[in-house]
Amino acid sequence: MILFQSALKLLAVGFSSVASRHVNFYRKDYTYVDDFDAFYKLHWDTSGTDWSSTFLACDDEGAELFYPKIRDEWTVIKKLVKTMAHAPNVSDIFVGIHDKFGVGEFITINGSPTSAPILNLETSGEGRCVTLNIETGVLEANECLAQPGISRPFVCKKVEDVSCPTIEKGYRYFRETRKCYKVNNKEMNWSRAMETCFMEGGMLVVVESELEASIIRQKVLLDYNNNIYHAGFKKIFPNKEYYTVKGHQLSDTGYERWYSSNNEECGVIRDGNNDLLSSVKCDKKLPFVCEMNVSV
Repeated sequence: MILFQSALKLLAVGFSSVASRHVNFYRKDYTYVDDFDAFYKLHWDTSGTDWSSTFLACDDEGAELFYPKIRDEWTVIKKLVKTMAHAPNVSDIFVGIHDKFGVGEFITINGSPTSAPILNLETSGEGRCVTLNIETGVLEANECLAQPGISRPFVCKKVEDVSCPTIEKGYRYFRETRKCYKVNNKEMNWSRAMETCFMEGGMLVVVESELEASIIRQKVLLDYNNNIYHAGFKKIFPNKEYYTVKGHQLSDTGYERWYSSNNEECGVIRDGNNDLLSSVKCDKKLPFVCEMNVSV
């Protein structure tokens, strides 16, 4: 057991981190929204006559043209509009999704494809750009040049330059826990899952607080269909106590709420339950969650 704990501690020391700092201020004309850990600015002037001008206006401010990256982010715009004393009679805004390159597919301003449903796909003209309905969040294809006499407002978004200490795709940073998480849907046994996380510079996830449990349930696992994942704790014989991959007893982590223990050797987390922890046989092949620590 001592050798196992020592190995785990050495493994934990080797994990990379990045140094940054977190402040809730960007510019006086930007509003910080804690739920999405980002800054937003509404442009309700007449400059939004074409998509390109909105893109360049955000770029000039060191931000990017907003588009909803995660579920329900569009509601930020709806809430901000309601705070305006004299909101204009406008129903749609330009967002950072387009087909200006004429490839026949919509991509985001970051160059990635979007799986969000987009209406009115038969739109033609000088490029195709996407607008968002402020009240419903519906995305719709439109011409990139607004009709004469019509301007489309737009929103610029700025996120803090905190990134996960890896170029491995799939890791997402969460400010509340100072960690990055990745869900790997390729099913493996516990040891192979741990090895995969380690090779990426991380480890199997260790839940260390009620807050972290809530984030994992409500955000990390939100868009995945599985309900059980390998996690970073395991029984150590002969005393049969559960230890985390960070070398500590599970009871010392700050979170030990069991959905069911099953008294098996390897730890898992279960999606959709207030009590997250459970256990399975170590050779059971399951998807898994990796984590990385980030110093901010």
